[in-house]
Formats: sequence, structure tokens, C-alpha cells
Amino acid sequence: MKLIPWRGRRAVIRTTLAGLIAPALVAASLAGGTPPHDWQLETAYHYPGTQVEAATAGRLGVAWEFDDFVVRGSTHRGVEATPVVVDGVMYLTGPWSVVYALDARTGKPLWQYDPEVDGQFARRTCCDAVNRGVAVADGVVYVAALDGWLAAIDARTGKELWKVDTITDRKMSYAITGAPRVAGRNVVIGNGGGEMGARGYASAYDRKTGKLAWRFFVVPGDPAKGADEHPEVTEARNTWDPKSRWDLGGGGTPWDSIVYDPDTNIVYVGTGNGMPHPSWLRSPAGGDNLYLSSIVAIDADTGRKKWHYQTTPADSWDYTATQNMILADIEIGGRPRKVIMQAPKNGFFYVLDRVTGELLSAEKFTTVTWADRVDLKTGRPVVSDQSDYSRKTKLVWPSEAGGHNWQPMSYSRETGLVYIPVLEAPMTFQMLEQPKYRPYSNLQGSAASFPSFAFGSNKTGGADDILAGQPRPTFQQIVRAWDPVRQKEAWATKPMPFWSGGTMVTGGLVFQGSADGWLTAYDARTGAVVHRVDVGTGIMASPMSYTIDGVQYVAVTAGIGGALNVSYPPGAVAIERQNSERLIVFRIGGPAPRLPPLREARPFTVAPAQYRGTQAQEQHGAALYGENCGRCHGGPTGAGGYPNLWKMTPETHAAFESIVLDGAFAYAGMASFADVLSKQDARDIHAFLAKPHDEKAQPTENRMH
Repeated sequence: MKLIPWRGRRAVIRTTLAGLIAPALVAASLAGGTPPHDWQLETAYHYPGTQVEAATAGRLGVAWEFDDFVVRGSTHRGVEATPVVVDGVMYLTGPWSVVYALDARTGKPLWQYDPEVDGQFARRTCCDAVNRGVAVADGVVYVAALDGWLAAIDARTGKELWKVDTITDRKMSYAITGAPRVAGRNVVIGNGGGEMGARGYASAYDRKTGKLAWRFFVVPGDPAKGADEHPEVTEARNTWDPKSRWDLGGGGTPWDSIVYDPDTNIVYVGTGNGMPHPSWLRSPAGGDNLYLSSIVAIDADTGRKKWHYQTTPADSWDYTATQNMILADIEIGGRPRKVIMQAPKNGFFYVLDRVTGELLSAEKFTTVTWADRVDLKTGRPVVSDQSDYSRKTKLVWPSEAGGHNWQPMSYSRETGLVYIPVLEAPMTFQMLEQPKYRPYSNLQGSAASFPSFAFGSNKTGGADDILAGQPRPTFQQIVRAWDPVRQKEAWATKPMPFWSGGTMVTGGLVFQGSADGWLTAYDARTGAVVHRVDVGTGIMASPMSYTIDGVQYVAVTAGIGGALNVSYPPGAVAIERQNSERLIVFRIGGPAPRLPPLREARPFTVAPAQYRGTQAQEQHGAALYGENCGRCHGGPTGAGGYPNLWKMTPETHAAFESIVLDGAFAYAGMASFADVLSKQDARDIHAFLAKPHDEKAQPTENRMH
């Protein structure tokens, strides 16, 4: 750990903003004259305020901006964090899990906590070295680092109070990008790795001491390695084939949303997808494969399950239930109900009784073809033939990105509406060979591609058969206002670029940032555009608001990346402008934001002749590149956040083997691949990259992983 008192440091490590703070602290963001704590608003991204409203939003301008965040090497990574403000101090995280404390009035840095993450863990993540924030309670800041450590930090000084390793098996591909959640006397954290070989679990630690209180395993482990850890594992085992692919972990990693109800002392954990993806590879004899893609209600003190609801039994499409969950009290059917609401990846909007787990409603909030409907009597989806790609490539809605991903949705009590950042795109799903375990590698057992990238149009690449009779593919995003009682749309925005930001509610407005660099305020009742601000940097996170000394502020982090850092989506401002990470805080009467400089085009370079190879080497290198390198570096023509390896300098060519095998750039996230690649493999990859590039070649297809 490195605690750095702020002195305006800008060294080899430039800093990057990415403060996504645990949504559990929205109410705490009312620093200075804090009203009575309303914990339900914390899960709703609903911020009380009286100054920023329709009549004043047009005068919003910059109060202050902060951009001095840690960047390792030259790669700017995704900004997925929403700040939290407590007692006049703003806490946020950046890439590499670095925590920053700023004066919320002025932006003055107070302290920085760097957990010194092992850079090699960037290889163990599906979707970059991002972080979605901290939790703050009773003068302590809690943060989970990418490499699996959970730390408690003194909120005033930044001093580390305790630190604990949350990973049970460091030979598997565990990593953490989510925010911890304070739940009573404990703090709870999950993990990721469901694409790369991991067995998911959530862990609870005593807030004061860091001692493990309980651990809930989402899926069963290999029965040959010992008895089940708790009764729920035994219950889940009955839904798995005894000959399942235990060596790949099973998945189910709870990589994002965890929420807590202090009235019932229940912590709700959203769980992830299966590993490998197709259930027929993962559990050949069938079964629902509990507790994949589920909402699991757990006693916050004991770790025992109260109830569970599985949104996608036998998940085969990466349809996680890790998306944010909102707790609210709503009148349904003429009686008040304590509900939990979620719009997970699978495209259905669920309303459940959060005390009993009773399913109250489930309707499609976007285009869905994998299932026809959810049977409310059984609680199960009615799965369609279109979902089965075991023998033939199929076009399925939604994509692996889901109808809704990690970008938070919000809820307004005043309107009774939920504001969902909806991703509108399908994917083609096709089978791959049964995967063999390879350390820290994608092991999905299937390939999924956005058809707009895979085919270019409905008339090329043999797409006619796959697209026939299916909804016309799109690749866009909207905000959809959803009535959770009537289970229907209230309004929707015009399309915006894919992978735009989450939403928040304040003063009768819905704020949302988009990948094209605009922050927009919509009328919460009608969806009319009230005001737009050009920030010039793509936004993925949800904005937030706080009031200090009678002044209301709106804050948003900016910087595109994460899962799409490999290739920015069409319309993203990062294609045109530099994509440095930023935190921008607005108030009424401030000036317009500055726009980043235009992105400088780099030409393709001719590789030194000594790195060329035979045609066989180039072909072998191309296959190895696809297996090991492409998920980050992409193809030669895409615009993304990682280095384009067809534009390497002579110096980089000379150091290629040292980078790939010796980990020369491991600190910056380029880990060694010596465990899966030989020297000859590295040379063949180099030969593939050294082959003269045809600048007229079409862009390669875009995949989520």
C-alpha cells in the first residue's frame, strides 16, 4: 500500500479518474446539513436537491474539474465510478483501484491511497483494470482492489486500517472490479472471472477487524476436492450434472451489484454467468445450475440464504444478474409491497417481494428472442428455439452485453418510473470446441459477435440465413423510462452510441452521460430534453449530486473504455478526441467545460525485415493472436484504448519478446504470457504482426470478450 499526501504529483504514473463509488452511499452525498438518512435512495441513484431543476439546468457550468489520476504506461482505461460525498469530502476510485479524497467544494486533493495492484491482474479480467468505487461508513472507506485485496482506510487521513486477501485460489482467474457494500456489522464483496475460469462467491468481513464472517459460494465445487462448504452448495449441486466441468470453476461470479436492506438485515447478491457459457458444455446432463444468474437474499450476519430467484436458468448467453438492484416500497395491486427491482442482461424487468422472494412481475424492457415470456406461476422463462445454438449459429437478442449492463439505472419516487440505460443489439452465437483450462484465458466455449461488425450488412458474409425472420440488428443505446407497476414503457430517448452511461435523478430531472461526450438532462416525467452539455469525453458512469453550504453540485466522471476499450463504438467521441480520464463537477453559473485535444492519427509502420516469417508462421501467429492478444489489442483498423500492434516503433519491435514473455510492461498491465506461449509462439505472433498490412482491409468483427 502507498499512502500519498497530495503535492500535485505527476510522475511516471499520471492519474486517472474513475471514481465509481458504491451506490449504497447516495444519501451520504448530501454533505453539510445532511437530512435524515434515507437508505432506499442509496440504491435508486436518486439525489435530493432544490437548485438544479428544469428552470436552472440551462445555466449549469463547471465548478471545478479534476484529472490528476494514476495511469500506468500509455493506456487510458475505462471510468466506471460514481463519486460519494460524505461530510464535505468526495471519495472516488480510478483504474488500478486507486482511491482519491477531494474537497467536494473546491476539488482540492486531500489524500490518495494506492493499493499497488499487481499489474499482471489486467490479464485476468475480461473487461479491463477498472473499478466501480468505494463504500464509506462511520469514518472508514472500504475499497476492493483488482488483485483481490479488500482494504479499510481512515476516511480523514487515508491511512490503511486493515487489509485482507479475498481470493481463495490464486491459480484461478479471479479479479475484482466492483464496489464493496456495507451490510450491518460486515462489509461484503464479490469477484469476477466468469469468462476465464473461476468459481464465484461473496465474502463478508467484520468492518472493524477485517476478520472473515462468512463466505457464500454461488456454485458447487469439484466433489473430489472435499465436502460442500455450506447447505446452499448442497442444494445447488442437485441442479448440476455430477460430471460438470468442475475444472473450469462453474462461474457465477458476483462481480457488481450487492445491496443491503437494514430493516430486514438482508444483503442481496446478484450473481454472474456460467463457465463455460453453453450449459450443454458446462453441465452436459442439464439442470438449472444454481445459483448462476440469480438474485440471492442472504442474512447479513450469518451468510445463510433467505431466498433466491434465478433470472436465467441454465444460462448459455452470458446473461448475468449482476446489474444494479433498486429497493423501494411500491403499491402493487392495491397494497404496499417492499420490492427489489432489477433489469438484468436477459432483457426482462423483474419486480420481486424483497422479503419473501415472490415474483410479482417480469416483462420485456427491450427486444428479447431467447425467451418468449416469463411464466409468473412457475417463475421460469419460456425459452425459445431461437436460443439454442448448439448445432447451428443463431442470432439472439439481447447480446452478451445484455439489454442492460453495469451502467446503473435509477428510480424516482415522484414519477414512479425507473430510468434504464438500455443496450439495443443482438449477437450471433456459435459453438467452439470444448475448452481446455488455460491460465488467465478466455474459456467461454462459444463465440458471440455483433452482426453489424461480423457481416457489415444483411447481404454479406453469409448472413442471410442467420438473420432471416429475426428483428433487424441495431447497435445503439437509449434511455427507457419504465413503469414498474404497469410494466410498460413511459417514454424513451432517441438512440445514442452504444456503451453510454448510467442515469441519476434529481430535481425532477434525469441526468445521463453518453459515449459521444454529452451530458443530458431529461424531464423525468416526459423525457423531453431540458439541457445538454458538451463535455468532449465519453461517459459510462452515472452522474451524482450533492449539496454543500446551500450550493447544489452535479458531478460526473468521464472516460470511455472497459469492455469496449478494445474498439470504441461508432459515434464515440474517443475516436476523435483524446480519451483522458476526468471528473467534472457542475454548479449553476459556471463556465462551459473545456474540450480535450483532437486525437492524433498514427500511421502504420513497416516492421523491420528480421521479424518477418514464413506463411506458416504467419498463420500460426494469427491463430495465437486471436486466442491471446485480440481481446485487448483488437485488429489493425479499429480505434481503441490499447496500443495498435501494427503501429509499433522499431524499439518496441526489438523488445517484443521481452514484453510478451518476460513481462517487461507488466506494471502497466501487459502481463507475461510465458505460461501459455513458447519463444517460437511469440516469434510467430510477431511474424503475423510484421506482415505488411493492407490499409484497405475491412475492420475486424467486434466481440465483447
